[in-house]
Amino acid sequence: MTSTTTNSDIPERFWTGIPGTFCSYTASVRWAIILQNAVDDTAKEIEAIKSGEVKVNNKDLTLKQGNAIKNQLITLREELINDVELRQFTPEELAVSNLTSFNEYLAARKGDKIRWNHSEWLFCEIYMYRRINCYFALQSEWTKFDIFNSLKQSTFKASLHGVVELAIRYKNLLPIWKQNVENKDWDLLEILFKEFIEISLWGNATDLSLLTNATLDDIKSIQGAKAREASESKIVVNDTKLAWKTIVNANKDRKGPVRIDFVLDNSGFELYADLMLAGFLLNTGLIDKCVFHGKDVPYMVSDVMIKDLDILIQDLLDRDFFPTGSSTTPDSQALDLFANEITNFRKQDKLSIEADPFWTNELDYWNLDPSETKYHGAQMHKELSQATLVIFKGDLNYRKLTGDRTWKRTTPWKTAIGPLAHNGLVTLSLRTCKADVQVALKEGVDEELCALWEKDHPGKGSWWSSSGKWAVICFSDGQ
Repeated sequence: MTSTTTNSDIPERFWTGIPGTFCSYTASVRWAIILQNAVDDTAKEIEAIKSGEVKVNNKDLTLKQGNAIKNQLITLREELINDVELRQFTPEELAVSNLTSFNEYLAARKGDKIRWNHSEWLFCEIYMYRRINCYFALQSEWTKFDIFNSLKQSTFKASLHGVVELAIRYKNLLPIWKQNVENKDWDLLEILFKEFIEISLWGNATDLSLLTNATLDDIKSIQGAKAREASESKIVVNDTKLAWKTIVNANKDRKGPVRIDFVLDNSGFELYADLMLAGFLLNTGLIDKCVFHGKDVPYMVSDVMIKDLDILIQDLLDRDFFPTGSSTTPDSQALDLFANEITNFRKQDKLSIEADPFWTNELDYWNLDPSETKYHGAQMHKELSQATLVIFKGDLNYRKLTGDRTWKRTTPWKTAIGPLAHNGLVTLSLRTCKADVQVALKEGVDEELCALWEKDHPGKGSWWSSSGKWAVICFSDGQ
């Protein structure tokens, strides 16, 4: 089925100045907080360098450059608060990063006087993060510094309980998975697929329903089914069965290697949950290869960079980071086993991680198309075409898939994703709802959820789709 959307049918994108929207709240409140946190974290790093807690090669130069960055971040925050017109990236900034498309966008709209509170949300938010990155990239002693790393690490460290619980589950289920490599119990594997899809969907907000000592009978039990049904009640669009059918058909046809790609979202626990899903798929022989796609610069506070996967593995093996006792305790053994599993998958080239500049520009995913040859769109389309299924994680990827447009909330998924509905990519979007854009709902669902949210949030009923309390799983066969 192909999309029949015409240019006249395509609504405008969400703008930061639309009254009463979550995007307006984000621009007027949340961004200033993010920038202040960046100022504070830069100041903390400067103080740590001064005290000698952080060792550097050239202390005087590093401190000088760090103070320059801090002042630039303060100025950027003042620009935001004062709602000034967005400037183009300078020649110096263009020299260190692929930012030409941002300048082209601003040049094409110069008469509109694009300001922080009068801009397309998707463009402006990404523009802000790229401005932040430029300040560090232009300073020789700070080019590899991740301003968001401290928050990423502290958040993951606080997830100790969930991390251990999942690691134990992984260890206990491993023998069951291994039994299914040659002679697959498709009913069991479907249940487990749904379970680990939901863990990947919700991250550390998930209600983990399988017992840590789950047996085969536990997994298939009525009690287990009831737990899954309760968890699924918050998923307002659920195409998991279509994704599962794609994997099953690929296994039964076996015309070539079965590969799943993840276009990643958050580091820390969410990345950990994504690795759990990948481990399940690889250990059961459902797939032969898993490719992760991360970001090439620090981005959106917590988004995954290549180095974040390496750090995560180190954290799992570090008993100071995750204090689970000696190497002989069950918790430590489970963490060690999982870390070693992922390391071995990478050594065997069954799991890899890549980063392309396409993922950190402002272009939506309608540009993941063979015709987009300027900004890596065609290149990434060719790469993703090798996958049996491409899983897009998180809210920003959902916004980019749909163009972050003001679609009616009953708009069919295949209409909202434009060319992606028929350009050959088989895709699955796992999204916890945290923005205004929402599509693919059945008639009446939006009205019901708006009324429910309105009870405790007067005047903000439509914000249920920005609350993180509901989720969607949307599939397209690309045909």
